[in-house]
Amino acid sequence: MTSFNKNNNKIYWYIIILVSLFILILVTRVQISNTQLKLDEISINSNVETDARNKLSKLNDIEKKLKDADTTKVDPYLMEIKEDEILEYIYSKIETDNLNYEDWAAVVRNISITKWDINEIGFNEATLNLSLRLPSEQRLMDILDFFTWEESKYKFFINSFVYPKISTWSSFNVNIPLKIFYK
Repeated sequence: MTSFNKNNNKIYWYIIILVSLFILILVTRVQISNTQLKLDEISINSNVETDARNKLSKLNDIEKKLKDADTTKVDPYLMEIKEDEILEYIYSKIETDNLNYEDWAAVVRNISITKWDINEIGFNEATLNLSLRLPSEQRLMDILDFFTWEESKYKFFINSFVYPKISTWSSFNVNIPLKIFYK
């Protein structure tokens, strides 16, 4: 019987060892899986951090360039404007041109100012709709040059503009949409 007991004890020990190994494998597998998940999270977070640092570096470079840049190009857009001054500016230009030309006079038919809003880049923006009666295409070109001249007091922009086919014998009406940015 002792031999049966010894064999029986060996079997129990084998079973205990096998169960222990099985439990050890299960626990180790879970730990390896958790470790791999943590390593994947660290890798993803490291990539996100690297991207954020690159973006921050680019933004810092832009900020430095803006601080170092010549601000005189932006200064004309930082001035405060008044509606009556703009109207006086436009009327005085038309009157001055009328004195300098011998043909028919240009006539301001209507000026309306709309959209005193902040645009997407942070500047205040206004739209002036200028309706004129002009005697010639040359006068139209001179007025357009005046409004878009880089060194003028006010910086106007024209997004789109259409004018009628011009007859040499008569004057024509034109609407000029002017945009202005200001402080």
